[in-house]
Amino acid sequence: MKRFLLAILAVVSLTMPANSATLRVAPVSLEVTNGAVASTVRIWNDDREPLHVQVRIFRSIERGGQTVLEPTQDVVASPPITSLQPGSENIIRVVRVSSQPLQGRETYRLIIDELPDPSAQKAGTVSILVRHAIPVTFQ
Repeated sequence: MKRFLLAILAVVSLTMPANSATLRVAPVSLEVTNGAVASTVRIWNDDREPLHVQVRIFRSIERGGQTVLEPTQDVVASPPITSLQPGSENIIRVVRVSSQPLQGRETYRLIIDELPDPSAQKAGTVSILVRHAIPVTFQ
């Protein structure tokens, strides 16, 4: 009887839907070359509920063998906050706005965060949100 109950429990747990990432991003890296100053990233909401997304960009610097992210005003991402309806998509523009000429190669990280939905929070549960960190290079 115990084996029968364990078998039923195993089958039920395998047939229950698993929560998966619902915020999709492409491409997963950007290389802006040949004098261009802008590029785009496309984001999708594969969920049945609206998603709220925050977009930020940081300069990526190697310091002491570690990658350090620093705030920057040389490159901007727009829109900085957006909402995606179920099944919809949006375009994020990444633009180098610095008036300084490009000296070789500049590296950044575009951080795209799924924001929590306060109305969906339930006591005793843990919500795992998606963060994409996309390398951006201007050269």
